[in-house]
Amino acid sequence: MRNNQSKSKYVLWLVCLIALTGFPMKASADVPYRTFTEDSYERTIMTQSAYSPVGVLAQEIPVVNEKGETEYSSLQRPQDLFIADNDDIYIADTDNNRIVHLNEDGEFIRLITVPESPLKQPQGVFVVKNGDIFIADTGNKRVVHLDRNGKLLKEIGRPDSRFINDSFVYEPTNMVVDQRGFIYVVSKGSYNGIIQFTPEGKFDQFFGTNKTEVTLMDIIRRQFYSKEQLSRQVRLLPVTIRNIDIDEQGFIYTVSGSKTEQVKKLNIRGENIWKEKSFNENMFSIATSDSKELVENQLTDVSLDQNENVTIIDKSKNIVSQYDANGTLLFYWSGRSALGNSLVGLTLAPVAVETNSNKRLYILDEALNLIQVYEPTEFGAMVHEAYKLMQDGKYLEGEQYWNKVLKLNGHFSPAYKGIADAAFSRGEYERARDLFKLAGDGTGYSDSFWQIRLQWFQKNFSTLANYAIIAGLLLWILIKLKQKFNFRIMPKSSKLYKQTWFQQAKHVFYILKHPIDGFGDLRYLNKGGYISASVILILTVIMLLVKSFYTSFTYNPVPVYAKGSAYILTVFLAVWFSWVICNYLVGSIKQGEARFKDVFVGSCYSLFPVVLLGIPLALLSNVFTQSEASIYSAIEIGMILWSGLLFFWNIQALQNYGVGETVLNITLTAITMTIMWVLLFILIGLTSEFGNFIYTIYQEVSM
Repeated sequence: MRNNQSKSKYVLWLVCLIALTGFPMKASADVPYRTFTEDSYERTIMTQSAYSPVGVLAQEIPVVNEKGETEYSSLQRPQDLFIADNDDIYIADTDNNRIVHLNEDGEFIRLITVPESPLKQPQGVFVVKNGDIFIADTGNKRVVHLDRNGKLLKEIGRPDSRFINDSFVYEPTNMVVDQRGFIYVVSKGSYNGIIQFTPEGKFDQFFGTNKTEVTLMDIIRRQFYSKEQLSRQVRLLPVTIRNIDIDEQGFIYTVSGSKTEQVKKLNIRGENIWKEKSFNENMFSIATSDSKELVENQLTDVSLDQNENVTIIDKSKNIVSQYDANGTLLFYWSGRSALGNSLVGLTLAPVAVETNSNKRLYILDEALNLIQVYEPTEFGAMVHEAYKLMQDGKYLEGEQYWNKVLKLNGHFSPAYKGIADAAFSRGEYERARDLFKLAGDGTGYSDSFWQIRLQWFQKNFSTLANYAIIAGLLLWILIKLKQKFNFRIMPKSSKLYKQTWFQQAKHVFYILKHPIDGFGDLRYLNKGGYISASVILILTVIMLLVKSFYTSFTYNPVPVYAKGSAYILTVFLAVWFSWVICNYLVGSIKQGEARFKDVFVGSCYSLFPVVLLGIPLALLSNVFTQSEASIYSAIEIGMILWSGLLFFWNIQALQNYGVGETVLNITLTAITMTIMWVLLFILIGLTSEFGNFIYTIYQEVSM
């Protein structure tokens, strides 16, 4: 037992030593969590801490009782946090029915309770530039508008409109106010979206409604269920919005519990300009790493800082993530606090996040009933400053910061992109191209290569034109000579021409012109063989490797070879042989005429368009930019469709099927492949469990 403990201590010290030497950051040892980012291949890597905890606020709120004595109370299930322009802090202390007002240092200023119309479980608070306070008074089903002194100015109750039916639920949980004075209210359980009110408090419209998420089973039900059965089903409704924020430019950010578009950036027309972006996916959570159950994301709030960096909190996983203004991940960290034994910097149930003018981060915890305060580390501050300079177009100034970031962490991919942008602005296109590749930026790589290609063409145009003229003349002379003397490159009398394998290889090109007749000849004239088919299969494997390794970075920014060539070969060959076996079995049952040899050879020959065009396309991609993406895609899609049609005609000709029978054969083959792989995985799992069972018995017997 002592030996095990000593070994554990040595391992712990070794891990700490590696962490300290690999990431020599000031004050990192005081941070009770680990910070991560993603490299250019979307792999999670550990980095220096971007923020360090500096303390907690609002643990004790002084309250003067009726006797004039000061008593201290704690927050009770607080739900929202807002930081005003002067860095004052406002907390929606929900279960205490009040708003707590603190200064930047957390010193108590006042309680806002609205004595003339008391608050009831307020869940949201927002302060505009002139100091007016808006409160989402959830329990009273209203939004309260107060002046800077806390005097009641207006109540905004349930919206009155002919477009809203009696079943509409109006329980405001949060709101924001834009520079025009329009009020955007989030209501609990409302699937209609954000409720937009005019500055006078009149209903204007619903804004930024989420889309209804439809599953495959829902589609199947609609096709086969009767109207009566569908009426009994739970009505499909859009997912409700959880929280809301607004930036200086008037863009509104929402957080929802949907599987797609969890974080939306809405313009004035309610359009989501972050439709293609995803957030907090595949993030490692220390809070859930010991749990075997899959914990889904529960994004609860989003906040913008002065540089428009977006901070998102995940309540279920205790993840704090930060993205730049374009939605690119900067870093994230995770760590769960223990109730009753909390550490500074660790949260238990974060519900709100805000950033003040000094770039301090404030996270409100409804379980711990306090605010965790963080400030940027040297590493985090340099990253933020570099991003700000790059967004302002100050590439040279930003490059200095990125170089410092790389000295601290050479795996931080955004730094390479920042330096690449600076090199591109100076006209150093070759250096920019290499740096964009390190950053995983296919667009930047393509733009740099376009400039390099343009310069090369301008320099060598006359030489290329001369070569083209000479090549054209030689081709014209060759055609004339062939017409006059009628010579052949490969005479029929040559030994090579008479070889069986050569005739079989030649027949592949005949199949491309006459697919049905050509596949029929494989069956009845024996014009195909295992050797030629195996050669095409091997060439297909080579094509896959060439395409993975030698396709331009412009079209392959996250290359498949990151998974390894063995992975590519294993997947392809497993699917391929599964197809051949299952297609032969289905054909045998469904009165097909093809032998196993016919299925194998015909399926191999059907791959020839992929071999014929795949390798040249991969090589050609290295002289293409994204401007020629339509040409590249057209060739790639045409290659796949051509091969797919050959598979169809192959089955039709070899099995002697009609069109309908061929479609049925392909469908049954796909189903059979699925069943075969499911059974295979079950067999592997049972074999593994049986092996563990035998080993357990052996251990017990040998003790």
